[in-house]
Amino acid sequence: MQENKNEGKLLNRNKASMNVYMKYSGMGIQMALIIAAFSWLGVKMDEWLTAEPLFTVIFSLFGVGLSMYVFIKQILTDNKNNVKEEE
Repeated sequence: MQENKNEGKLLNRNKASMNVYMKYSGMGIQMALIIAAFSWLGVKMDEWLTAEPLFTVIFSLFGVGLSMYVFIKQILTDNKNNVKEEE
């Protein structure tokens, strides 16, 4: 009987760690997609305006800033939800 309880706890712990891993992996992919989308937009703007890589640099930096904002916002929201669950 005790052995089944220990296996259940271990299974729950593994499941929780996998959920955390998947959540943060998804956040990383989301950051990469935001940066890639804004970089692509900058390249297209440079091609359209026949400019030097000015818009590529601007849009890439904006994409990095936006992805960091979204990432930090999600982390803060997760922390707030974890605090509420613990209460």
